[in-house]
Amino acid sequence: MPEGDSVYRQCKMLREALEGAVIESSDFRVPALATSDVSGRTVVAVVPRGKHILIRLSAAPNTEEMKSGAEPLTLHSHLMMDGTWRVFDRAHNDDAGHLGEPRTSGADAGRSGADARGPGRATSSSGRGGLQRSRPGASPYRPRGQARRGGSVRSAAESRTRISADVSVGQGSHTIRAILRTKDVEAVGFDVKDVRLVPTRLEDQELVGYLGPDILGPDWGLEKALERLNAQPDRAIGTALMDQRNLAGIGNVYRVEVLFMTRTNPWARVDSLPEGRLREIVVLAHKLLHLNKDRSMRSTVGQAPQGRPLFWAYGRDGQPCRRCGVQLKRGEIDDALLTVDPAPSRTAVQHLRTIAWCPRCQVAG
Repeated sequence: MPEGDSVYRQCKMLREALEGAVIESSDFRVPALATSDVSGRTVVAVVPRGKHILIRLSAAPNTEEMKSGAEPLTLHSHLMMDGTWRVFDRAHNDDAGHLGEPRTSGADAGRSGADARGPGRATSSSGRGGLQRSRPGASPYRPRGQARRGGSVRSAAESRTRISADVSVGQGSHTIRAILRTKDVEAVGFDVKDVRLVPTRLEDQELVGYLGPDILGPDWGLEKALERLNAQPDRAIGTALMDQRNLAGIGNVYRVEVLFMTRTNPWARVDSLPEGRLREIVVLAHKLLHLNKDRSMRSTVGQAPQGRPLFWAYGRDGQPCRRCGVQLKRGEIDDALLTVDPAPSRTAVQHLRTIAWCPRCQVAG
């Protein structure tokens, strides 16, 4: 699952491409938002909150025509395991007659096919001089493709902020869940989850208010994070670190790396840690995420990645420990209580996650 640094980079890309621009048309391919339309609104801000992406929109310009309401809205999404936002150069794609012009909404919906091409249609200068359907199953968005291969061309914003190595590059039009189109770009959410539109004033109440201090956010507070972690002393430190209600942004990669680097057993109870260790863990996590937030590939070993991520322990189970030489072990830790949904009534189901750890460097007790 993409972690806080990857979400930060997604928001940086979206911010450069969308902030201050007017949405000309929108397309939401989730049942709850099927009739929603945010065209005419201006993108006010794009904000990462832990692992959540918040796209804040201005009030509607014409309240009588907007079913989604007049007040400022926030478009929420979560990448989960396979989600990603991509930004394509609309002008280039339109000129090239690319295959996947998203269907329009609002006033554009009633235009003829020549003005409002749907997915799977392309203009053609050959044949019989009209619209030509693409072959069945053709993908209008080929994330790494160029126009000469029939794919979309990524925007300058995406070129400057390359997608992180742990983020999917998108799997074609059938996975699209949201499209925001401005004069210059198309921002496309592939397989993003928990897509919702809520009044911006209710962001905390309905979306992210339950989260702990954001490790990459302006509201970061070390003492507050430590307070929340210490509030459940009987929890395993490996589980407590991943609970976004304690601190937001850490995922499995940084959990494994931080615990290895601080010689901490993942299953040790929070109240069993040596004095000062919990603070050391959280400070190191904060440092590592900041060091990697502007990299498309992560490194935790003190040198820049060279064509691949560099880790002390993550993904290295079965290989020699870089510190002591003992073979790293593969273990499982139960993240059953960790959920995007903060509702206390939700029943916890066992959810085992794989971790790597060193039986010599990370001895319990």
